[in-house]
Amino acid sequence: MKENQTEAQCCLNCGKPISGRPDKLFCCSRCKNEYHNRISGAERRKRNRVFGILWNNYKILELILDTGSDKAALSTLVEMGFVVNYITGHRRPRGGRDVYSCFDICYNMTEARLYNIRRAPEIAY
Repeated sequence: MKENQTEAQCCLNCGKPISGRPDKLFCCSRCKNEYHNRISGAERRKRNRVFGILWNNYKILELILDTGSDKAALSTLVEMGFVVNYITGHRRPRGGRDVYSCFDICYNMTEARLYNIRRAPEIAY
């Protein structure tokens, strides 16, 4: 044992003493996996929650397009579950109005409504 290593190493997940290499952090692969899943779980849950909101916004915008309309009252959309602050893109063309997008659906927005709702043209690569 090295001089600066005065106490036995313990597993970061379960706290049991570790035997073997001095640089080991976990007693077994199960503990290693549980530890990393727990650490990354909060990030994954947050990412899934945001994606769920974006997907819901997208489905609502698709419903508007399916009716043949290109505008909708913001109050109606919010009642349907639309969350205004969740977008996948924003741009402001020179001299134009802000254009927001949720995946491939673009729209303009005022305080009271969304208008000019349309699918963005597909880009050929």
